[in-house]
Amino acid sequence: MIKIVIGTDPSQYVAQRVLEYSIRKHTSAEIEIIAGCQTHKRKGGTRFGFVRFTVPRLCAYQGTGIYMDADQLVLADVVELAAQLQPPHAIGIVRNIEGTFAGEPVAPRNETSVMVLDCARLKDWDPETMFDPVVPNTAEPGPGQIRYKDFIRLAWVDPALIQAIDPRWNHYNMVRDDTRLIHFSHVREQPWKRPQHPMTAQWEEWLHEAMTAGFVHRADIVKAVAMGRIHPHFLRHALRAA
Repeated sequence: MIKIVIGTDPSQYVAQRVLEYSIRKHTSAEIEIIAGCQTHKRKGGTRFGFVRFTVPRLCAYQGTGIYMDADQLVLADVVELAAQLQPPHAIGIVRNIEGTFAGEPVAPRNETSVMVLDCARLKDWDPETMFDPVVPNTAEPGPGQIRYKDFIRLAWVDPALIQAIDPRWNHYNMVRDDTRLIHFSHVREQPWKRPQHPMTAQWEEWLHEAMTAGFVHRADIVKAVAMGRIHPHFLRHALRAA
């Protein structure tokens, strides 16, 4: 059993469900998908930035856990992703990111929007207390505190625990024949919010498939458009399903 936690919030519901469909389409493995919403006070980033660090707890500190942001699509078997993590490491992430964010190349960094975790070795990740030292990026950290951007990029983690995995598992706003995962990483530019996005047609095909498979319903589209969460362009899918 591989557990996959998707960090999400209500504004990302349709994208989250399309992601879930893409995961299940590409694997025959036994998986459990958990939609994780943040309950702790937001201190930076997205509304679900802290969810990724709750994965070991959600997995009862056992086995392999995978984290993904809601604004992604999976194009390969997650069994391959789970196998990326090898001892003695406990955390697998992409470092040398391929693609762009807001039109600019992404600099190398510890990118935690996709993670493979050996949950048994991360028992010190206690969501009840681990976010207490985190302060906003604009704050001056006091003793024992850490800025959100440094926390989210694992500056507090022993580097020996971290393994760099195949960059194809977190391609930022790009797709090649060998892409394993597409990450629509700039919130204001996501294809479901901006039809002019160069990958809108591709995401729209996945939306249609997800609706046909029952992962997204007509009412989900209507509600998301009414609340300004996706562009009215996508109402045509609701009308098609009526």
